[in-house]
Amino acid sequence: MIVNYRLSVDAGYKANIATIGMTNYDPLAIQYKENFPDVKLTRPNTHTEMLDLHTKCLLTVNGYIHDTVFDNGNLYIPNATKSMLKLRQNHIGIMAFDRLSSPLVKTHLTDGMISSEANIPICEKVLITFDRDIGNCILVLAGYMIFEDPEVFYRISDRTFALRLDRINHIEKIYELSRHRDILPELGINPPDVNPLLLDANLVKGEHAVRKFMTLNNSFLVEVPGTITTKKIYAEHSNIPGTMRTEVGQDLPLITGYGKLSEYKKTKNIENKYTISTVDAYRDNFLFSKMQQDRVELYNNNRIPGRTYDLARAFFLEITIA
Repeated sequence: MIVNYRLSVDAGYKANIATIGMTNYDPLAIQYKENFPDVKLTRPNTHTEMLDLHTKCLLTVNGYIHDTVFDNGNLYIPNATKSMLKLRQNHIGIMAFDRLSSPLVKTHLTDGMISSEANIPICEKVLITFDRDIGNCILVLAGYMIFEDPEVFYRISDRTFALRLDRINHIEKIYELSRHRDILPELGINPPDVNPLLLDANLVKGEHAVRKFMTLNNSFLVEVPGTITTKKIYAEHSNIPGTMRTEVGQDLPLITGYGKLSEYKKTKNIENKYTISTVDAYRDNFLFSKMQQDRVELYNNNRIPGRTYDLARAFFLEITIA
């Protein structure tokens, strides 16, 4: 089977701000959205087994995968409202593994699972150890998908994996995340008021921050009942920001930026040609990305002069489960 993708609104779902487990509250209180950090997903006028959405789908909020909570027959996306308030957008996507014979198994990463290898800094290589043997899987790290790869995310034993943070644009991801969530306080970093995105390299790459990054609320392992293969299908470049073309007719996940998913709309133009519209129009060209990383003492969001951004070069990710 091939994993399909759709915008939740296109599939008839409705999202409302909520607090998990709370059913009775003052309707006037809803104007204070920060008091309702979660989102409740419903599908009015269509009978839907919401448990299937919880066990056989991965949901994205503004481009980042979030785990779901199924409580008393209701489906919630924790902390989705926080992303909406930070970014002033609320796009929810659904990656459907619905043809699987058995459910996805999700295991959240905890501090006790994280360790480092002798003589290798934890900011370069992290070891993740589980309490049981792990089958075929996808790592969701701060909402980014990471697949098994002998150079990036690979097995050391049946229970232990190694993740090369130095090969996944770890710092670039933190800056990309900062537009969507208050990531720095979550990492235990208090940047200076004069420049909130000026980061001490020793702090952001230190053990405390790395452990916090690895155990964010949307960092978890997804075990999949089948063999996983992936294929990148690049969209045709366009000079119009947020617009691309493709001949891919199937609805597949779209990857932009530094690996984030991108909710999108697809419109058929002519035979076998579609226009893709997404809000993720640009990719930052950070100046520090061109520097020798072990010599960087301070990070900031300064970009390369004369080429601060590139138009996003997106690709569809065909995920096949056999």
